[in-house]
Amino acid sequence: MCPKYERNNRRTQFLFVLCPFFALIIFSFIFFKNEKAEEHHLEIKTPDEAIADLKNGNLRFLENKSVHLNYAHEIDLTKKEQHPHTLVLTCIDSRVPPEIIFDQGIGNLFVARVAGNIEDDNILGSMEFATTIKHTKLIVVLGHNYCGAVQGAIDNIGLEHLTQLTSQIKPSINPHKTYPLSDYTIDDTSRKNVVLTIEKIIQKSATLEHQLKNKEIKIIGAYYDITNGKVAFLENNEVLK
Repeated sequence: MCPKYERNNRRTQFLFVLCPFFALIIFSFIFFKNEKAEEHHLEIKTPDEAIADLKNGNLRFLENKSVHLNYAHEIDLTKKEQHPHTLVLTCIDSRVPPEIIFDQGIGNLFVARVAGNIEDDNILGSMEFATTIKHTKLIVVLGHNYCGAVQGAIDNIGLEHLTQLTSQIKPSINPHKTYPLSDYTIDDTSRKNVVLTIEKIIQKSATLEHQLKNKEIKIIGAYYDITNGKVAFLENNEVLK
């Protein structure tokens, strides 16, 4: 037999043996990812469990270990029902995607977005729907640094409908600080805006206030740093440091 033919034959046999091995590794990786994603679709029963899930998800995101990446599989999991454990009220800023930074799958979160993450009657109605009809356990008001809406409020930018929106942010501006605008000023105002928004939600919705007092839900603040991907959680309604 030709030596060249023998070498090619041995190479073919070697690859034939290895192919099932590599196929098993790939299958195991995909199965593990899908299994981990399904674990995060299990029902969360308490607000504290929801908070823990968001914290763990942000840690996975920071470590580049997100498990909710097989969207076709997640569509299949949620095509007949949804069980969102958290409603996130956040800004429209394109750099703040809640499902990604918390590593949450399709069907895990309700997300309400408005510039400056402020409340209004439509937002409150959405929250009441989430907690009462879908039994969502947690509401998170998620602010972020370098917020353009907050900057607009500080700069008194006036437009047809924007003026009314920024007027809701203005109470968060510290009247004792010396302006002009700085990154610190925007950041300080954004953090205070999270706290005031939570207070307004509780003041304006008797439904949510009742659920909060009965410990059926929690309403907390969080603050996303767009420069490093970290989320700081505010669980006692104190001003974020």
